[in-house]
Amino acid sequence: MKKAFFPLHLASVLFGTSKTAAQIVTDYFAKVDAGEIETVGELLSDEFEAIAPFSPVPLDKQSWKGVGYGFKTAFPDMKHKILLCVEGENAVAVKGIFRGTNIGSYMGNAATGNAVKLPFNAIFELNEQGKITSLSTQFDQKSFEAQLMAGMNPAAVAEALVNGIMNAADAGDANSVITFFAPDAKHYFGGVANTNEELKMRIAGLKAAFPDIHRTLDVLSFSNNVICCKGRLTGTNTGMFMGKPATGNKINVLVLAVYKLNEQGKVTEAWVEMDTATLMGQLKGEVPAS
Repeated sequence: MKKAFFPLHLASVLFGTSKTAAQIVTDYFAKVDAGEIETVGELLSDEFEAIAPFSPVPLDKQSWKGVGYGFKTAFPDMKHKILLCVEGENAVAVKGIFRGTNIGSYMGNAATGNAVKLPFNAIFELNEQGKITSLSTQFDQKSFEAQLMAGMNPAAVAEALVNGIMNAADAGDANSVITFFAPDAKHYFGGVANTNEELKMRIAGLKAAFPDIHRTLDVLSFSNNVICCKGRLTGTNTGMFMGKPATGNKINVLVLAVYKLNEQGKVTEAWVEMDTATLMGQLKGEVPAS
């Protein structure tokens, strides 16, 4: 590994520690690979922000820790090999290779057993206390997904995508949900187009109204980059919904969805419809949630 460091005494002045910025970044990768995510969090400032190819929006400290936990679960043997580490003024640039074998659930999808090898570049910025304030990482997301899904048939890949969306939505993790969509994706509910940001608000609203919300997939077909699926939405109304107080009633309604994908495997258009009449009847206690 090639390194370029500030003089040690200068690092002490700037960062209040005997470690250089490059050494702090090296520690960061070592702790990530070891799965010591809480320790990783101690290296990050409270204002930390990360930019990565799989998220159309910057991720805060807590969200980034969630990414770390998710990757360690999915790739228990993951390793970031640093090939080049160059230190500048309050910043460190890293070139490396990520390796790992997918033997755990990733984004709610079952393990594929595939090995992934992916070059990456990253730029870290640090404050005067030696805390990492920002991280911008770049890698070939399409190559990552291709390696991860290699050997799987297209229908299985489509099912993994839908399950990923549903599992993230069930958890109320709107930022993870929109990683499955193109930045300019359109989401149609009742024929009305919504943006990714509006989808995030919708997910948050449903999670607040139905904390135990759960989506299931019953039927799926895939052809010509279009996914058609049928499933169900269940939950208990213990929070405000559509401006009305909680009823405590359970819901169990049919949901139909169509997703159109681009060449990168991202959803560009989504049409989602549910049995609203049955939903409202169940909330009022007029229709059983069978």
